[in-house]
Amino acid sequence: MPSFSLATLGGAPPLSLPSVRPLAVGLGGTALFGFALRTAVSHEGASLTHLSWAFALPAVTLLSWALCLPALYILWATRHPHVGASHCLHAARDAVHTLGLCLASTTPILWFFAATAPESRISSVLAFLFTALALFSCVHVFVQSLQRQGASLTGFPRLAFLGLHAITFAQCAHGAGLSLS
Repeated sequence: MPSFSLATLGGAPPLSLPSVRPLAVGLGGTALFGFALRTAVSHEGASLTHLSWAFALPAVTLLSWALCLPALYILWATRHPHVGASHCLHAARDAVHTLGLCLASTTPILWFFAATAPESRISSVLAFLFTALALFSCVHVFVQSLQRQGASLTGFPRLAFLGLHAITFAQCAHGAGLSLS
């Protein structure tokens, strides 16, 4: 009996999807930061609201990538026809992984300041700073991953994508009720 695959039936090579493990690690780190962020902002013990922030921050991360990536890909595919959707998905996976690792690594610092200085605004300032630096890092890793695959995103397009992603992330976070005030 002959074996058939989607590639032989459709005539096109199958879409290579990225590995799930780095994505899960990135989203898990983002969830941990979301839980700590709620603690740092509200100065209260664990509650259901903390869990909602732990689920909302990874959802905001995925939503911001889901909104930004197609816009970039549509405009960018005309300049780099050899870069496919799977290249962008792999690069986005690497970026989400980096975002989660960056945010998770700062979680103990947020908890420390939430526990030792509960009335101070330093934890909110640190949370904003850590999030901004993590967003910058994730876009940088996205660009580096694309460069390893033979594409380039330099100069103004890189800066524009960073701005688009940061603004989209902030708008999605605000819409989800994740605010530092």
